[in-house]
Amino acid sequence: MMKVGKNSATILFSAITIINLAIFFYRDKFTYHKYATRSSLYSTDTLRWKKFIDDYSKQELIEAKIILDSLLDIENKSTSSKILEIGKLLYQRFHKQLGKPSHRVSTATPLNQFKILDSSHSERLWCGNFAAIFVFFCWSEGIPCRFIEIVNPGNHHVLSECYLSESKEWALTDITTNHLLLFNRNRNKFENLLNVRDTLMDSLQSLQMEEGEIVTKPFIPGFYDTYFGHGNPIYYYYRINNFEVYKSGEKIKRYFLPITWYEEVNRKVSGNFLFYVKQSLILLWLFCLIFLARQFLSTDK
Repeated sequence: MMKVGKNSATILFSAITIINLAIFFYRDKFTYHKYATRSSLYSTDTLRWKKFIDDYSKQELIEAKIILDSLLDIENKSTSSKILEIGKLLYQRFHKQLGKPSHRVSTATPLNQFKILDSSHSERLWCGNFAAIFVFFCWSEGIPCRFIEIVNPGNHHVLSECYLSESKEWALTDITTNHLLLFNRNRNKFENLLNVRDTLMDSLQSLQMEEGEIVTKPFIPGFYDTYFGHGNPIYYYYRINNFEVYKSGEKIKRYFLPITWYEEVNRKVSGNFLFYVKQSLILLWLFCLIFLARQFLSTDK
């Protein structure tokens, strides 16, 4: 009886091992998704987004503030004014350098991206670099800010949102397209990304940099329509430092545990059934391994 049980367990263990190996090979289909709600994203809890800067050295954050303080007079201004001045500075300096970034830029920290781009006009940046630099500089001034990716199949665009402490609300900022802030005339407030996606666009005004000044223009949504349509997902990132995100320990934790480095807004929510199937099969594999070990040990005795 024991021999039959051992043989059956061995066959089951081998089958589950093969299944787990196949799951590991197609692991991207079995990842955990943290689906966000509007209320959770736009709460007053800003600390969880601080992981963005925790992945970089405090010295770089101090240096970023020193750079801003040397270039801008924003010490006692409102949060929205600081955002506009920082956005204006970055757009004015780098909007003519849009293009595919070099490996040197892509692998640098946000602060060093700024330095590289500022020292060489031949260097290029894309929307992700714009957003990363902007978010980092905002955090250096104590402004909670987050990195957001909107997706269209075969394409994506990166922008950010900043927390306005005075009104306790999040506001969209897209330096790449010169939308430093978006103001809703009907609601008399700055708007966040989901409200921009879902609201009447003709009520929005864009605060932009033009000839060194902040000007207000009607918001033209055409660029964003390609991303907002068809239920495309939107990713709100806690962190973007790939050297930290893709450390072996971090990848192992994400493989086994229901954790991730971003929150996802998706109208086509598929749930996490496959992730929990993977977890169940891993537990079953461990159970079979323990059972077999006990069987072999008892046989030896």
